[in-house]
Amino acid sequence: MQTISTARRFATLLSAPLLLMATACASTDVGSGGQREPVVRDGFSGSCDGKAAAAYVGQTLSEQVAGQARQAAGASGVRIIRPGMAVTMDYRAGRLNLEVDDEGRIIKASCG
Repeated sequence: MQTISTARRFATLLSAPLLLMATACASTDVGSGGQREPVVRDGFSGSCDGKAAAAYVGQTLSEQVAGQARQAAGASGVRIIRPGMAVTMDYRAGRLNLEVDDEGRIIKASCG
């Protein structure tokens, strides 16, 4: 009887970190203020022209503006980067990065 209880505790201790890791890796499209982020998940393939998307610098971010910037750049994906946000360093040729300020205005458009 004691062995089953010990085995159950051991299994719980092993599964808890896995559950936490899976939860931490789950993606979300909800940005600050509970609004949905205009994010396209693709971006691994294709190309991107950051100079074409630079025309959107200064505009307030919306789903429509992000889509227009993506189309102008010829990108297959968009990543929104907010102030203080952790950003991975992976390079995706077809991804447009739109950096925004605290007011939600686009301050930089780049590819990668």
